[in-house]
Amino acid sequence: MARSFFHSPVSDREYVQRVRRHPPSSLLPLIAQVSSTLPTKIEWQQERTGRYRPWALADAAWVSLSRGNEDRQRAATPDDLGEILAQYIALDDPIRHLPVGERLEGFLLRVAGQQFTWQEDDFSELTRSLAVLVQTQPTKPLKVLTGNWERDLLGCTLSDYVGLGQLLYGAATHTGGRFNPEWLPDDELGRFEDLTSRVAVAAAIERHFSTGVEEERARFADGLFTSDPMLRRYTPNPLRARPLVRGFGRDYLIPVTSAVLGKVSPMGLYYTGMERYGEAFSQDLGELFEQYIGRHLRLIPGADVHPEIVYGKKNGERGVDWIVVLPGLVVLVEVKSARPTAGLRLGPQQFAGKLTEKLEKAFGQINKSAGLINERHEAFTHIPNDRPTLGVVVTMEPFHLFNAPEFRSVLPATTVPTVVASASELEDAVVLTENSLEQALLAHIKQPPPGGWSLRDLSQGRTAINPILDEAWAAYPWGAEHLPGTDETSTSAP
Repeated sequence: MARSFFHSPVSDREYVQRVRRHPPSSLLPLIAQVSSTLPTKIEWQQERTGRYRPWALADAAWVSLSRGNEDRQRAATPDDLGEILAQYIALDDPIRHLPVGERLEGFLLRVAGQQFTWQEDDFSELTRSLAVLVQTQPTKPLKVLTGNWERDLLGCTLSDYVGLGQLLYGAATHTGGRFNPEWLPDDELGRFEDLTSRVAVAAAIERHFSTGVEEERARFADGLFTSDPMLRRYTPNPLRARPLVRGFGRDYLIPVTSAVLGKVSPMGLYYTGMERYGEAFSQDLGELFEQYIGRHLRLIPGADVHPEIVYGKKNGERGVDWIVVLPGLVVLVEVKSARPTAGLRLGPQQFAGKLTEKLEKAFGQINKSAGLINERHEAFTHIPNDRPTLGVVVTMEPFHLFNAPEFRSVLPATTVPTVVASASELEDAVVLTENSLEQALLAHIKQPPPGGWSLRDLSQGRTAINPILDEAWAAYPWGAEHLPGTDETSTSAP
């Protein structure tokens, strides 16, 4: 087995050579089979060895696909896969070569980017795709997300596209990580609006989901995101963008089952849209996401929700995107359709600059609006200044750990307590069902935990129904059936 993680780090070269000991036609189906038995977060978190995590399986699969050799004679066994994954855990990291206590933040950023991105809630991720892009109305003209954009970008409706992701995910769990459109019965095809034939399903898979040996070898030859072998495993895995692999039989392999859902999540759609439309897609998405957050703020009981206030000469200045007035609290909400970049997730020593670059403007907007309210600026006189004020920066994708003191210390100071929250955190917080959201926020403002806190802390362990997400789920082909992540997810398999 691999050497100890703490005493004998494994080099990336040694690990890659271990993966290459087996032909891809042997190792990849084994990875797909194992992944299909641990499709949900609960299942792979309960796996006791800690080795069979989706990020580790995905890395081994991509290394085999892009650098493997079919001429190798030794077929992979489950014990071989276990050894490969143990070596993955033992891979060297830059933190080992720094003075004790120096730049722990970099290691935390790498681990968060490597692991936490696989652990978001499937239900909220899938429903947010439709709720933001289709079911939210903009307040200003959009540039590219107009007219027939869904079929132009995806070749089908967005509902069909996410439904196909659900189908692939569910089928993989029943078929050992394989999928063939020919397996689909007619009654399943009847659930779709556009993907009503096996040919249409196959075309959508080829257009958006599939890859092969030649493509991934070319990707490797073009160069990785970093030349540092100790950082390679932390870079974006191409199998998250193309989770189905052709060329190993008549059907597709799905090496990492949960990667399929990531493809149809808001993050997956972001990269699909950016590739097709460029910056115009990002701008349209930003407008829709801002209005989506407004929809959620209006779910807070007793909240008086105010949109962005325009003021100054010729209305040339703007306050925060939303102001929520509660009986005992004012919440200033700035919305950013931002996501941590791959460079930030590698944990560079200059991470403070990269982080500030992403969030500095949002913190500045909160400071400015809080000052205008307190100064009783004529455009803000309808906002009370006689109660505590909280700032919330809402991001589309999570900036994991960034409310911890180690990271907040490098961000601009704010004149009011301010927390960074992802869309998923806000979606849960606004439907808080035990103590009211206002009471929970006031308690944290009054006595902030020394290690930092997040909106997630307020709703952790509580079950609540979010009507906006439920509306989106109901619009999917399998919306009336079991939620993703349960052992009864609706799919058909031969």
